[in-house]
Amino acid sequence: MSVTIKDIARKIGINFSSVSRALNNKPGVSSSTRALVIKTANEMGYYPNIHARGLVRKETRTIGVLIPEIINPLFSELATSIIETANENSYDIFLCISNWNPKKEREYLQTLKEKRVDGIIMKSCDDSLEKLSDSFSIPIVGYETWPKEQKHSFVSTDNIKGGFLGVQHLLECGYAKVAYIGGVTYSSTYNERMTGYRRAFEQRGISFESSLIYSGEYHMNSGYSLMKELFSAHRNVDAVFAGNDVMALGVLRYLNEQGIRPGTDVGVVGFDNIQIASLPQIGLTTINQPIFSIGRIITRLLLEEIENKAMHIHLPPQKILLEPDLMPRTTTCARPGAVHDTGQQENRSEMMVQ
Repeated sequence: MSVTIKDIARKIGINFSSVSRALNNKPGVSSSTRALVIKTANEMGYYPNIHARGLVRKETRTIGVLIPEIINPLFSELATSIIETANENSYDIFLCISNWNPKKEREYLQTLKEKRVDGIIMKSCDDSLEKLSDSFSIPIVGYETWPKEQKHSFVSTDNIKGGFLGVQHLLECGYAKVAYIGGVTYSSTYNERMTGYRRAFEQRGISFESSLIYSGEYHMNSGYSLMKELFSAHRNVDAVFAGNDVMALGVLRYLNEQGIRPGTDVGVVGFDNIQIASLPQIGLTTINQPIFSIGRIITRLLLEEIENKAMHIHLPPQKILLEPDLMPRTTTCARPGAVHDTGQQENRSEMMVQ
């Protein structure tokens, strides 16, 4: 049988409300009484009933997590980080996968609302969901980006700066025809990374070619088919900035099948720095984002907002942007005629983009 607060109160000889205040670090008890209560609770093997406390406070101790996919190692690592952090704080997770389907995403949001979760973490695949999420009375924290009228907190790597760094690296290496192969166009991630793509050209006074911008799905087969389509129309393309690492792997697969050497013949840069990108067989140059840390930051931010809501504390939404890093590997290299030092130029560009 589990030990209760009343058991501790009887053991010490004080009323159970004083024991409750001591265990929850509330005022109304002396420091000596608080120390005695904690000591006795430990000796008796007392463990707080989190779920009972949740019923009193009308909480489910559950967080909804809505992400577009789980096959991509980026989202697997993000989900793992969120689950670990939530469990450390005695919260359970209700995980939903939208498969980049805006309609499915709306349905899952309604389901989470009906499940009465205490808060939601979401990576939206459709920015038009802002109005639907506004009808929620529970805290919501977004991953990566959120619509311009920011009404919820979000955490993201700076996608514009990341896109800029990736394309600037390609231009500094001496690649001349740099294409952008991105995911779904209704994703703000797609648009922000493309903004960085354009900015890299603008800073060097070069006009980018809109015909070299392609969009598809955020998976390897899409990267492969888009690269095939790109090369059929633009055989002189010598570099590709991919919307994520998984798409970049599809690009590399196509190049290898055609006998085209990544880096030497065609430069390739991805985005995310998933674990397999660093394998020597792949050596993908990419933009790093600290995804496991992001998962922890998002979860802690949501838990803080859940606690603030319970205490009737209303604070403005937070926007947390983390710095991206360029990870140069073998799918890019300095080409004949490249006149600038890439490392020095990266440092100068970082100051300009900030």
